[in-house]
Amino acid sequence: MNKTTESSSTLELWEAHLHGLVSKHAWLANAAPEELALVRERVSPLRLAACWYHFSVFAADFLCLALPLLENPVNRCYIAQTANEELGCGDPQQVHSVLLLEALAEAGLDQHTILSYPTLDIDQVLEALKQQLLSAKNDHEIAGFFLGFELLAEHNISHVFECLKPQASSREELRQTPYFQEHFKVEPAHIRRAITLGMNSCAYDYQIKSMLDKFHYTISFWNHFWGVVHQENSNSGVGQFTKIGAGLGEALMPKI
Repeated sequence: MNKTTESSSTLELWEAHLHGLVSKHAWLANAAPEELALVRERVSPLRLAACWYHFSVFAADFLCLALPLLENPVNRCYIAQTANEELGCGDPQQVHSVLLLEALAEAGLDQHTILSYPTLDIDQVLEALKQQLLSAKNDHEIAGFFLGFELLAEHNISHVFECLKPQASSREELRQTPYFQEHFKVEPAHIRRAITLGMNSCAYDYQIKSMLDKFHYTISFWNHFWGVVHQENSNSGVGQFTKIGAGLGEALMPKI
């Protein structure tokens, strides 16, 4: 087996293992279709739009915050590439949060109503994740956050699309907006980039374990994020993230 083939095989093993963890522990990935349908029916498209817009703005900031924390310039390049895409590759009209507002308008939601919607509960959830990132001590911990950020991306985008409740007559028009076209197309590449960053950051089992701890924390973040989004009239304080079982980090990734 040549080096390129071996590297590709290792990446596929990592990808399979991580997707397995997501399928097991992320609510959005393992919820029954009936449960998802019920949630999507009950959630307000406006609340979903406002919360996801706030996350979209946060995502670019989160990636930019990670850049100076990374020690390895190659790792910095991986995250910089994703951050650059989130920010429209230099074109203000292509910034993903701008494209999202355009897509939401296609779904019949007013921009000013979205921007004025109260999102304090979601902002608190996002702030908690930001503080965890800022406390990261090394590249493999940051890689864990990046992995957790990306591995659910396809599930997240599909969930957002369905929660907007596009009518049959407008469903394809919404799917063809630049925001959804871009995200349905690029998320697999973003996932592979995140996995490559993880592989590049870990040389020892203890580093893989540390990376997986942050990965699981971020999956827990997503469970909490969606739980808050789906609370239509939630004015209560943000609770602790869902606790994950003690054995989650025990199965280490394939060695590089």
